[in-house]
Parts: sequence; structure tokens; C-alpha cells
Amino acid sequence: MDFTIYQGRIDITEPGGQTVEYENFILTANPDGKRTLRTLTRSPKGDLLRDATQLVTADWRPVDAMGRLYYMGVDCGTVVRRVFGDKLQSWAWDRDSEAVDYAEFDAPPKMLLGFHPIFHDAWKMCHLDTSHTDLQDLLTHSVSNTWNGRTLSHGQKIEGKARFEKTETIAVPAGEIECQRFYWHTSFGKDLRIWRTGPHHIFVRLDVVNGDKEGTVYELAELSETAVMARA
Repeated sequence: MDFTIYQGRIDITEPGGQTVEYENFILTANPDGKRTLRTLTRSPKGDLLRDATQLVTADWRPVDAMGRLYYMGVDCGTVVRRVFGDKLQSWAWDRDSEAVDYAEFDAPPKMLLGFHPIFHDAWKMCHLDTSHTDLQDLLTHSVSNTWNGRTLSHGQKIEGKARFEKTETIAVPAGEIECQRFYWHTSFGKDLRIWRTGPHHIFVRLDVVNGDKEGTVYELAELSETAVMARA
């Protein structure tokens, strides 16, 4: 049972020029082709802490996901989701509740689950056709209709448009990396440019091109790869 583990860190540089650590991730390329992404995100101000895990199939269909959020020192609760066929099942509870709230939604083909780790913005490009540069539709069922995901609930579907731009090699703190580059018109009033690399769509860089916090840059600061081989 062979699999590969990728571990890394993403840093944020804000418009004022200050660079701080932003997100740690572990990506597992599983033996059956599925991929598991685990992320721990904290805001530059230290007022937001998000813990998320997401599992997708080899062709990027969501399987299940979990998100837990602390904001302004408050435990905002937990959301757990599972996709069964064309349905999304969602369980949510807050810090004070002993009961779990349940909801069910449609899960169209190519729909993504959004929990707001910055790494996952590279995965949001997973269904885009890279044979052309025309705009294409994106559909995400997000836990929060805010830019930084500072709320947590059953959420809603969010539509956007993005396009593949080109393949290029860029330099980030983790090294010089050959990437695919995308441009995303989000529903948050922001335009983002995103770079990803390899068959597992590892996040490399994100620039806020237009909108609030314009000029903010997220970059891959560290990346390691460990192959785990089955023993006879």
C-alpha cells in the first residue's frame, strides 16, 4: 500500500509588506487515487484559527470534509459533510449545543466543497479545461459567504468564473516551480490570480489582483515530499 505525503507552509505578505506564516498543510496522495488535504490556517492578526480536512476522489469529486473554526476567541463550532451521489449531507453544531443540526442539498457534478483554506483555492481550479483560455463556471458549496471564512454554517452555493491563463515557471520561497496559472473572478468582489503545480494541484501562489486587500500575496514557503512504500 504505497502513498505519498506532501507537507508545507504558506506565508502571506500583506500590502504593507509584512510577511507572516499563514497556513500549514498535509496532502496525502492515497493508494486508491483519492487525495486528503489537511490544513491549519491562522489570520495575520491572530483572531482566526481554522482546522479543515477534505477528501476527494482521483477525478476531484468531493467525498467528505470537516471544518472547525475559532474567531475572535470564540469557538464557532464544527461542520461535517459527506457527498452521496447527487446529494450533499451536512451536519453542524456550535460550542453550546448538544444537538446536531442536519441539512441536505443538491450536489451537481463538478461542485466543490468550500472550507476556506487558501491551499484549496488551487484545488478550486480542478475542473477547468486547460486547453483554452475562455472563462468557465465554478460552483462551490461554501460554509461561509465571506472572503476569509470567518463564519461557519451549512452555508450556500457560490458561483464564480475562472480561466486558465498559461503554464510558466515562477520563483517562490519554496523554490522555482513550473505552474499552471489561473485567473478567478470571485463572488466576494475580488479578482485572484492562482498558481498550482503537479498532478495533485499543489498550491504555489495566490495574488489579490483587485478588491479589498489588493496587493496581498500568498506564497508556498516550504514543501517536502515523503514516499511511503509497503513492506513485503
